[in-house]
Parts: sequence; structure tokens; C-alpha cells
Amino acid sequence: MLCLISLLVGSQKLSAQAPLFPKNSNYIVENWDNSNGLPQNAVFAMEKDNHGYFWVATEEGLTRIDGYSAKVFDQENYPLMQEQTYYTFYKSKAGIWATGDRSIALLEKNIRKIIDCTGITNDTWIRAVTEIDGGKLLIGTDAGDIHQWENGTFTELEIWKHEFPMEIYSFFQIDSYKLLVGTTRGLYELNLKANTKKLISADSLGVYKIFGTSKEIYIFSPEEGIFQMNKGYEMEKIVPISQIKDINLSSLIVDSDKRIWAGSLQQGLMMINQGQVTRFSYPELKNYTVRKIIKEDNNLFLGTLGKGLLIIKPASVNQPNHEELRNKNVKAIYQSEDSSIWIGTKANGLHQIDGSKVKIWTQKDGLIQDNNTSLASRNGKLYYSSTSGISVIDIQRGKIIEQITEEDGLRSNYVHALFRDSNNRLWILTRKGGIHYLDENDKPQKIKLPEKFDATRFVSALELKNGQLLIGSMNEGILRLEDTVFVDNKRLPLAPGEDVIYSMYEDAENDLWFGTHGGLVLLKGDQIKILGKINGLKSKTVYSITDDGKRGIWISNNFGVQYFSYSEIKKFKESENENVLISSTLYDERLGLPNSETNGLIFPAAIQDYSGKIWIPTVEGVGIINPQTISNSPNDSISFYWDELRIGEEKSDIQGPIRIPEGVRMFQISFNLIDFENPAQYSLFYRIDNENDNWLPIKNQRQLFFNGLKPGDYTLEIKVLRYGEEDKVYSLPIKVSALFFETLTFKIIIGIVAILLLYFILQSYFNKKLKKDLEEKVIQRTSDLSQANEKLKEALEEIENQNIIMKQLTWNHSHLLRAPLTRAMGINHLLINYSKYEGIEKSKEELEKELLESLKQVDEIIKDTHTKSENLTK
Repeated sequence: MLCLISLLVGSQKLSAQAPLFPKNSNYIVENWDNSNGLPQNAVFAMEKDNHGYFWVATEEGLTRIDGYSAKVFDQENYPLMQEQTYYTFYKSKAGIWATGDRSIALLEKNIRKIIDCTGITNDTWIRAVTEIDGGKLLIGTDAGDIHQWENGTFTELEIWKHEFPMEIYSFFQIDSYKLLVGTTRGLYELNLKANTKKLISADSLGVYKIFGTSKEIYIFSPEEGIFQMNKGYEMEKIVPISQIKDINLSSLIVDSDKRIWAGSLQQGLMMINQGQVTRFSYPELKNYTVRKIIKEDNNLFLGTLGKGLLIIKPASVNQPNHEELRNKNVKAIYQSEDSSIWIGTKANGLHQIDGSKVKIWTQKDGLIQDNNTSLASRNGKLYYSSTSGISVIDIQRGKIIEQITEEDGLRSNYVHALFRDSNNRLWILTRKGGIHYLDENDKPQKIKLPEKFDATRFVSALELKNGQLLIGSMNEGILRLEDTVFVDNKRLPLAPGEDVIYSMYEDAENDLWFGTHGGLVLLKGDQIKILGKINGLKSKTVYSITDDGKRGIWISNNFGVQYFSYSEIKKFKESENENVLISSTLYDERLGLPNSETNGLIFPAAIQDYSGKIWIPTVEGVGIINPQTISNSPNDSISFYWDELRIGEEKSDIQGPIRIPEGVRMFQISFNLIDFENPAQYSLFYRIDNENDNWLPIKNQRQLFFNGLKPGDYTLEIKVLRYGEEDKVYSLPIKVSALFFETLTFKIIIGIVAILLLYFILQSYFNKKLKKDLEEKVIQRTSDLSQANEKLKEALEEIENQNIIMKQLTWNHSHLLRAPLTRAMGINHLLINYSKYEGIEKSKEELEKELLESLKQVDEIIKDTHTKSENLTK
């Protein structure tokens, strides 16, 4: 970050300061060197590109600065660079053309292009470059040649022919087709439209630098000095070389007030106004040579040899313009009724600022002690407290008139705080349980307190809107008084040692805030919340709380002064999340505070004067903050740019939506917020899931790292808060590409394949099972058939045997039946055909009887045959 910040007022003569800065204003010096961003401390060239980035060329590479951080471009990090060192810059609509010995780089947010010039720099090197119509370049060399570069091709400029040796030092464009060329053998005009060359000075004049504007052109010659040129190319010498022999010609510029600036080869700066040369220096420059200068509004950029880049700019925190207070360890600050400011110190007594005058009281003047603890006033008297009691000063007469000590009724001579309430009572808070007020006779009256407070230290006071008085203590919490009577006591939930109430504040909703050794404590009704480091507090210790009455509150701590807007305070009060992070702006040494360590255990530890300015005591002087500057500053737009995408060692400029290649899960996105006035005014938060309202803080970095994002479309958002108020949200679409096996198509294919595979597995399973079942059935069937065949064989054999038997039986029965049937038939015939049976010798009855016997005999044979058949079947 930024370093080496110091105040300029008091370290320069007023005569040298007046042309630079408004009267009585404070400025800081901001130094960029190889300890905080530059690769090396010798600056050869510097310029702002069209985006607003500030580029610096050094011996070890190029550096791009946004006001908050620096980015180095060298051959190691950017192999496309053909050279490490570039010497001159020329700004055009395309960007900054930076020339090395044998190459040219185009700078615009990043390195846009590298032009290899080795083909035109044999035995020479590049001295100057300019851009003409159509994006063409004219390149001048040390050998005196001019080459034109167009569409990647170099050609010699036809109209430029020189009969004698010369060196080209500079180009200066008058309009789109006419330019001046400064050489060691005179000044030339080139008319590219008419294709003409004209010498407009003596060829003996060495023109090393042409600078200014098209309306105000200046020429520098190391033999003659500085000339001003009119439209007819007539040159008027305005400064002879005898007055500026030590000038560094490469640093010559003209500002908007037509003043010429230059660095001295010996020491410091020189400014030329209407022919008058004024020299001045800054303590930070010491004996370092200034090589380059850019004057921009109230900012002065100085490129040095050995000191890097110095930026001199107005301070956001001013200091009293009094040498008597510089570097003093400041204690209590107070403004009395007559508007004069009273400032106590640790070892240098009391100082009164009344207009442009400073009056000092010390022990030599009758002050009770030089170490101050608190200040207050009443009835034309100023009360100065210390560890030895109180000194009383008659303000009008400017004299110490009395002292108040234990002998006058104080519980202790160690007075922590003095406070005047709305009833014009002056309260005196001491060690050993001492709460006092001065009665109408200016005599201390002690408040009766419970015995447990006999050893308590009382260190702060606040009168509430309802007229009650709160007294802050060390380790005993808050005491509440009604009129002059003790009412009650409340302890805060702080660890031992943290329960020190340095300051108190009642906000617009009548909620109470306590600056303690354990954070900023909020008492909202009966609920207590602690605003600590996890919520955005820079330091656990809070010395003072000051409401500016317009935009927010200011607290002092061990790291400076921290500003919280009302909206952020409200966010903290209403959030149910104890870890909610709120935005703030830190004012420290980088913005002009004499020292980032402010003073505490004094009362008051900060004041707001009648004009609204806030005075902050530090260990090295007083800082004065004007809250009104916050109200005015957010009118200008924010210069926010997405910078670079980095994947592994590969870097690419972000110019639109970005795509992360397949298989990449780790990448880095950088961005910049350009501000050279006050980078501390911004608070940044980001999120990459639009459906999630959880914004994550961006603290001290300007790059975001991502790892493990699943394939898909995202939107990276960065929310910018300015002085705690939301200003704008910047979005960057990001597409994380998927490998083929991560795509939906692949998943569908896998699903289909899985279904088909399952189908084939099931089919195979069921086929195998069916085959097995069939095989078992076939085996069983075969077995059954085999058994059936055996049985069939047995049955066939049995049938054959039975057939044989049947044949025999049939044959036997046929013979047995034949006789009785024949007889029965014969008898029946006789009975039918013969009426008389005399010849037969048998009667009819006998024949019938014999027929019946024959039929019975047949019946018996049939039954016997049937029986035998049944036995045969079984």
C-alpha cells in the first residue's frame, strides 16, 4: 500500500508553496517505490492511459498504478515483452506508445501490442515516437532517421532526407497532418498532407525538447534555454540557459495555468512563471533528481531517480497551521464559548488557538502540570485537569487564577474528566470514586455513592436527552444520575480489563453507544450488541464517538478515525446476525492524519467545533476532518474496470463475459477501482450466486480466487460502497465450461446406456434363468420319458404276454362254447321246425330243459372268460 506520508506545510517556504497550493491547506506526499509496488526506483517515463491508469516506466519493467495497488509488467510475467526497459511515452487515442531501444509497446489498461523494431534499429535506437492519422506511427532514431509503421510494415519516410548527421530527440504534433521534429541540427516542420519538410530554425540550434499545447508551444535548447513559439514559428526566448543550467530537460511540462515545471538535476523542482524561476523542494525528495512531472488539478506526480514516484495531493485530514502544535502528543481538545480552541498535551502544557495566534501555558506559567487529562469551560473560565488537580484560567485575561485539588474537596487529584451540562454545572470525575460538581460558589460538591464505588475511576460523562447524566467508569459500568442523585448502575457484558467506558453517545432513536476497551457497545432497550472487529471495527478499543449530524458517526481508535454512515449503523442495529459486516472508511496517515494512533483515556477524546469540523488528538499532532467533504465527493463517477483473468500461468484481458475452459476449476479474476484522491473511501463486497444475498467482503486485495465451481453459468457481482453508502454494483458473466462427461448430453447418454445395460442384464439374467428352467424341464421330461419308455416296454411285454394268453383263452373258450351253442342251436331248430318230437324220443319239455341247460352252460363259460379277462388286465 501507500507509504511515506508526511505534511508539507511547515517544511517549505511560503513563497515556494503559494504557486502550488491554496493558502493554509494541507498536502500529503504519497510514495510508490520498490517497497510497495515498483520493481525499481528509477523512473524514466510516466503517463495516464485513457482508462485512467497511471503507468510508470522503470529500469526493471513497467508498472501500472490505480491509486490503491500496483501491477508490474516485466519479461518474466509477460513474455511478449521484448525489452525490460522503456524510456519514452507518447499518449494517443489508442493508448500510450512506450518506446524501448528496439521495440514499442502499446499500453491501455494492459499491454495491447508489442512492435518489434529490430529491423530499423541496427547500430541505433529509438528516440521518439508519435501517432498520425490512420493509426500509423512515426519513429525517430538516434541515427536521425524517421520510419513509418503501418499494418506491421516499416518504410522510410520519403520526405525526410538529411544531408548531414543528426539525432532526432522529439516529435510534437500541431494538428492531424503537421508536426515539429526536434533534432541536434535544428527544428523542422513536416507537412504530411503536402509532403514537405521545412527547417524553421538555424541548423546550429539543438532542439532537444518540444512541449506545451498546440496553442502554447515551447522549445528547449541546452545551448540557449527555453523559447516560446508563435503561429508564425517566431521564437522568443523567455528563460536563458544561464538561469536553468541544472534543468532536467526530460521533465519539462506546462500546466493549465501556463506555468512551466521542471526537475532540477541537483535538487528539487523549479517553476517558471512569466519568465521568473522559482525553486523549491520537499523533504521527501532530499537530493533525488526529478525526471518526470505531471501536474493534474491539485495533484503533482513526480518521477524521480532513486525515490520512485511521489504523488503530492491535498490531505483529507488537515492540521492546524501552527508550528507550535506540530509533532506534539495531543491530549484533550475543547472549544470554549468565545470559539477559541484549547489543546492540552502530554508534556507541553496547554495551547490556545485564537485565529492565527497560539498562546501556550506551562508549569512555568503557573499551570498545575504539563500533562493534561481533560478540558472544559464555564462562566468565562477554562478548567484544565491533570493527574495533580485542576488549573483554572480566566479566558478573557488569559491568566491562571486558581487551582482545585484534594484540599478543596476532590476525592483524588487524578482528574479523568471535566464536563459541563445543560444546567451549567461543571462535573469533575476522578479516581477513588469521585463524582463532583461545582456549586454556585465554585466549590466541589461530592455525589453520594454506594460504598462499592469508593475505589472506582470515573472517566467519561454524557447528558441524555431526558436530562439524566450518565457517568462512565473503569470496570464498574455506567452510573445514572438524576439531577445530583445517584439512581442506578448497569454493568456491560465485557471481560475484565475491557470494561472501560471511554466515551458515550445517544443516537437519534435514543439508543446508547459506548466506546470501550472491548468494542463499540450498543444498548438498545434492554438488549446489548457489541460491534467488534468481526463486524468491521478496525480496533477493539474505541476512544471517541462523534455524530457529524449529517451522514454518520466518527470513532477514533488505535488505527485512526473510522467513519460509519447512518445506513450502515442501522444495518448493524437491525441485523439478527451477530457477525454482520458493515462498511466504513478509515482516515489515517495516508490521508493526512499526523499519526494513526489517536489518544484515549482523555475527555473529550474528540470534539466537533462550531463549524462542524471534527478535531482528533493523536500522539503526533491534531487531525481536523471536515465531514462536509464527504457530502461533496460522491458526485464524481467511479472508475471501475475488470482487469485480468488468470488460469494457471496464463493471463488474459477481461473485455466482456468470460468463459472458463473445460476441466478448469481454479482461476483468478482481478479488477481495479481507480482513485488517486482517496482510495480509502470505498468498501467492496462480492457474491457469485445471485440467489444468495450473502455479500462477502473484499478487504485488502483486488483479485478474487475461485476453486471448485461446478459447470454452469454464473454472474460475479461486486458492490461498491462509498463512505458507507451503496454506489453501484458491477457484474461479470462467467461460464464455467464442462468436460463432455460433465455435460447434460453425456448424462442423458449415460442414462440411456444405463437403462439399456440394465435391460440387457435383466434380459440375460431371465434368459439364463429360462434356459436353466427349460434345461431342468427337458432333463425332467427326458427322465420322465425314459421312465415312461421303460414302463411302456414293460407294458408292451405284458400286453404281448396277455395277447398270447388271450389268444389261448379265446381259442380255448371258442372250443368250449362251440359244443353247447351248437346243441342249443340244434334244439332251438328242432323246437321251431318240428311240431312233434316222437322221432326224437324226447319231449318238448325235455328239449326246452336241455336248451336251458345248454344256455346256462354258455353263460358259465362267458362268466369264466370275463373273470379270466379281468385277472389278465390286473
